[in-house]
Amino acid sequence: MINSIQYAGAEVAGGLLEHLRLLSEGLVRSGRSVRAVLAPAAAVDHVALRCVSAGVAVSRLTVRGKFDIRGITRFARLVAADKPQVVHVHLSSPVEALPAILAARWGGARHIVTTEHAPTWRPLQRFYSRAVKRAVMRLLDAVIVLNAADAVCLQEEFGAPPSLLRVIHNGVPGFPGQIPGAEARARLGLSPDVTVIGYLGALEEKKGLLDLFDAVERGGLAGPTLLLGGEGALEPALRDRAAGRAFPVVFAGRVDEVGGFLAAIDVFVFPSHQEALPLALLEAMAAGLPIVATTVGGIPEAIEDGVTGLLVPPRQSGALAEALRRLVENPALRRRLGEQARRTAAEKFSAERMVQATEALYAEILARSALAGPGSRKSAG
Repeated sequence: MINSIQYAGAEVAGGLLEHLRLLSEGLVRSGRSVRAVLAPAAAVDHVALRCVSAGVAVSRLTVRGKFDIRGITRFARLVAADKPQVVHVHLSSPVEALPAILAARWGGARHIVTTEHAPTWRPLQRFYSRAVKRAVMRLLDAVIVLNAADAVCLQEEFGAPPSLLRVIHNGVPGFPGQIPGAEARARLGLSPDVTVIGYLGALEEKKGLLDLFDAVERGGLAGPTLLLGGEGALEPALRDRAAGRAFPVVFAGRVDEVGGFLAAIDVFVFPSHQEALPLALLEAMAAGLPIVATTVGGIPEAIEDGVTGLLVPPRQSGALAEALRRLVENPALRRRLGEQARRTAAEKFSAERMVQATEALYAEILARSALAGPGSRKSAG
């Protein structure tokens, strides 16, 4: 029997799919039987392959919307065949994948849990979105949010009952075998002597990368190299912006070996306008990097200003420039912040803690169901 189905409709690589992979692999290591249901898009292939290699059963299908009868039927049949204890649906926005939740229920799912990876991002919202969201929440046993701020958002914007919500922070593995910085830079074609300001994540406008260019330009910094890891729609505009600049910009593309990439960086920067609790930020903490990040979403729950990094308001390139200058010009401050960031990541934001907290939530739901008796289904709300 499959203990849990982990479903995600995401068709691009990113933190949501990495979260699902880490969770699925951790559950398998704990002796659970897990099926990951992933979109058939080519960008998801590497996640699917890593799941398979870790012992996760993988199915490639997605439910593209309320009119995708074929996708709804296939997912419902899969749930009916597996009879999982829990179907766990990973949402990239509050109104995404609602048909998949309904399909899971039609397939006989006994318990449904969601993780809200970006509840403040609502590109598909319509006038009826709030009503639909409230109705669908009645089908759920629990809603996982990645930070306390997102829990408040779901309560205020969608009327989520507090008893339904559970904060489980993102988690990342450590980097015990991290390669030396000189070797990491050589792999990327970087000089061992320059100061490298690095970013890892999607190259999208909401990530604040244009603010980062403004900050480096106006910061008066002495010859830093800007290293950008990731892919996205903003890349052509960023390349145009980088042409002819006084500071070199290196585009590393998709990063599969995160530890090696982070080892090349002196200062990690995350200037995003909208976030939940980004994995890339936690990975930089686990790698012991000094960080400059914005005060959005759950970032202040991970970064304590002046202790594990420096925080600045979003969309303010002047404040971003000043924080970057402080770190570039002060190696002792970089070391202090980086060492504390590594300790905090190990204590509070490890992948093991995330998996254990999710397992505990599943066990709580199953125990509550057993107490309620056969044939009954009692929501956490």
